[in-house]
Amino acid sequence: MKLIRLFTLAFLLIGLNLSTYAGDDGGGKFGVRAGYSMSNFYDGSTKMNDDALGSFYVGFFKEHRIVPMLKFGSGLEYSQLGSMENSDNKITMHYLSIPMNIKFKIGPIYAVAGASAAFKLGEKWTVAGSKIDPIVKANWFDVPVHVGLGFQILMLRIEARYHWGTMNLYEAPIDGYKSQAFQIGLAVAI
Repeated sequence: MKLIRLFTLAFLLIGLNLSTYAGDDGGGKFGVRAGYSMSNFYDGSTKMNDDALGSFYVGFFKEHRIVPMLKFGSGLEYSQLGSMENSDNKITMHYLSIPMNIKFKIGPIYAVAGASAAFKLGEKWTVAGSKIDPIVKANWFDVPVHVGLGFQILMLRIEARYHWGTMNLYEAPIDGYKSQAFQIGLAVAI
């Protein structure tokens, strides 16, 4: 039931956001993006585990031109975040997020900055190679902020983004940790 509510809320929010631009002639573009992600959990100065979790992200986006060099973008994105001590001991979280950002573009180079509403879909802990139920479940919602740079050639984009979670992932006894992730990937805009 909780999962159904999360999907419903996410699709309502993205539908509301994209319908704002329906029928505009202001340079709106749709696209898809996918890539590699490295993430870990930090409590301000230290990592939860030694290694970053390597994973992926995939999603779609819509951009709307505000002025010639400035655009507003939003979309829907699935990503995996986590932390790992080694391949036998790791935490993996699945998120569905609604990223929103401002994009400033000069020639083929652009910069983005924004935030996301991220809904946790699931969480998996692996200890000594075996999947276990989490001792303490992570919070169901986060609002990561992000900045990034990209390069566009025709419809193809190469981009890198860094995300900082703004909310604690867990309550006591392991509170204080927030997610951070580096993403690098490709996007195609039409």
